[in-house]
Formats: sequence, C-alpha cells, structure tokens
Amino acid sequence: MLIRLSKFLSSEQISLKINENFVIDDEVFLSKTHLHKNIVFSGEVFKVDESVVMNGKIEYTLADECARCLKPFDKTIETNFEAVLLQQLDETVEDESDEIRLKITDGCVDLEEIIKQMIYLSLPMKSLCKEDCKGICPNCGVNLNYEECKCENNLTDPRFDKLKDLLKD
Repeated sequence: MLIRLSKFLSSEQISLKINENFVIDDEVFLSKTHLHKNIVFSGEVFKVDESVVMNGKIEYTLADECARCLKPFDKTIETNFEAVLLQQLDETVEDESDEIRLKITDGCVDLEEIIKQMIYLSLPMKSLCKEDCKGICPNCGVNLNYEECKCENNLTDPRFDKLKDLLKD
C-alpha cells in the first residue's frame, strides 16, 4: 500500500488528493478481523511550513454478528486519522504524543501498517444488525425480530422468589 509522493514533494503544489482501493493479502489479519479484502483509502496530503501532513479516511467492510439476535451481517465502518510524514524518523527519541509519524522512503509512504492499526482500533466491541433489534428470547431462543415469543411474561429470577412473599401481607 504505497503512496507515491515524489512528484508532489518536488512540485509547488500545496495539497494532493488521494483516492485508492487497496487489497489486503495478510490472511492472518483478515481471519482475526473478519474483514473483506478491499479497503478504500481517501485523503489529502498538505505541505505545511516545513512539514508534510496527511489526513486520511479508511472505509472497510467486515462480516459481523449481531450482539442481540446473533444474525450474521456485513458492517461498513469508516475511520479517520492524521499523520505527519517525515523524511527521517528518530526512533531513539521516546515521545509520548499521540501523533502518528510515517517515514517517506524513496518518495513513497507505506500505509499498510497504519491502516491495519487504525482498523484494529476502530473495530466495534458490539454490533447490531439494526438499531431497533429486539434480540432473542432468553427462555425459548426465538428471534423476536421475526416472530412473537409464546413464553409466559411472568418469568422471574428464582433467586428473588422469596421477596414475593414479603409483598403478600
């Protein structure tokens, strides 16, 4: 996932728009994230004073499972990032800033590792197939999005049955 910047860096242009479709070939990464191979990267590179800054947006689709009804579905996610592009990275200096720094090598920037990191960071902890998903019945297991449950509505937690006796007086 190389972005070629040599012509831009040597020109008088102030900004460069980028729209690229990438294919991830890392099978281990794809299996861990349940990602579809195609990723859309769009962004813009700016020359600001003596530095070069990249604003990027990653759009990807993954195979997910609803946290309420357990139905599999495809989810599209977008995530944004900003990075500073440097000719030399000083890796001996420990910096605690959250700034993303990428090295320009031979007029190119390799985005593969930062895209993988941004995908990992943007993966949802829980996903819903739709906002008003009703889930499944905890008693009979029927998907409440498609049919009505025939269970009794007065199901209670057996640990609290003794408390009902207090209300009888």
